[in-house]
Amino acid sequence: MLKELKKVVEESGKDVEEFQHTANFVLANQFASAYKHGQRKHYLLLESYQEYFDRLFSALGMKLYINENERLAGVLPIQKEAFVRLKTDETLFLLILRQIYEEKIENFEVDNGFVASNTRTILDRFVQLVKRDVPNETRFKDILALLSRHGVLIRGKTYEEDSKNQIINITPVVRLIVTEAYLRQLESFNGSDPDEDDIEEDSDTQQDVNQDEG
Repeated sequence: MLKELKKVVEESGKDVEEFQHTANFVLANQFASAYKHGQRKHYLLLESYQEYFDRLFSALGMKLYINENERLAGVLPIQKEAFVRLKTDETLFLLILRQIYEEKIENFEVDNGFVASNTRTILDRFVQLVKRDVPNETRFKDILALLSRHGVLIRGKTYEEDSKNQIINITPVVRLIVTEAYLRQLESFNGSDPDEDDIEEDSDTQQDVNQDEG
């Protein structure tokens, strides 16, 4: 890979550090959006040098994903075992975000692939669909931080009239992580805990992602 890096640097006229920083950013954050502050340079480099990054991430067991329409780029694990295992409450909030995302898309309430919501709406939906009490404030913030790190959402400002209600922008990443088959788990959830403490991605994740994109 060092030989390929040297070649792409010579052809592009860019510094080695630019490619290294972008690779490190994606490995740490999974996705980069051209519409998110501070990420545009990473998206543009991934888009312009797809062949190099595809080989790089493939060697690490990951598949490069680029959606030029939504200006979104990142990596998805090739093997199922590479997916992060989420706790029950983390999974349920992820499913709810996908549901809200689809509703907004159907109503054309979308801006560059992002849809706006807020924490009050998300918590109300949790109670409505899951039939259980919402997690405490600290735990909810931890869940939002986790989903933010994986590029699923972007946290915005709080409302002046309600300091505990925060703007949440849901990104197109939610469609990649939560497939249609996975989403159906929310519809069948009856409020009881699963046998295990966490829930894993469906085995047909990559197939469902391809179908979603089609």
